[in-house]
Amino acid sequence: MNHRAFAPSIPMLFLIIFCNPFHLTAQDNAEAKTLFGGDSQIRGDQFGFFIAPAYGITQMDGDVASLFQVRGGVGWRDQISIGAYFSTSLNEITPESESILEVYMDYWSVGGFVEYTPFAKEVVHLTFPVYFGFGEVEMDNVVGNGGLGEASCFQIEPTALLEVNMHDYVRLYLGAGYRFVA
Repeated sequence: MNHRAFAPSIPMLFLIIFCNPFHLTAQDNAEAKTLFGGDSQIRGDQFGFFIAPAYGITQMDGDVASLFQVRGGVGWRDQISIGAYFSTSLNEITPESESILEVYMDYWSVGGFVEYTPFAKEVVHLTFPVYFGFGEVEMDNVVGNGGLGEASCFQIEPTALLEVNMHDYVRLYLGAGYRFVA
């Protein structure tokens, strides 16, 4: 007895499997879960990039210092932000504790920050950035090089800001913080 087994060719299998009008898959009606789309908790449209210039006033060694700061980073859902900042003094700071005449200080700092903003979709809301980084104060002499040097420090500055959403891409804020210097 000679039995011949059915052995379809490759093209025949292709036609049977892929051209079958009754071909069903388990995910025809369901969208695959992905990291940046679908039903995932984290989606690409929840992230945004920002750059924020700022002006600040502080006191250093008995004198008023005007500070310019620029920070930039990535925000998630307008509530959590992380990034980097750079800050520098705009004026010459005259130290009260220095006995040498015509001495002034320059200040700058650089580092990172994390920020939490509850109720970011409201027109007026609070936001809480915490800055951490490296700062330097340099002493200079107006009439020449007095060899006064510089001092470096680690600093942390928690801040509370009242923020107003002026436009989709513009926010205005006013607040206060305290710089802890090691």
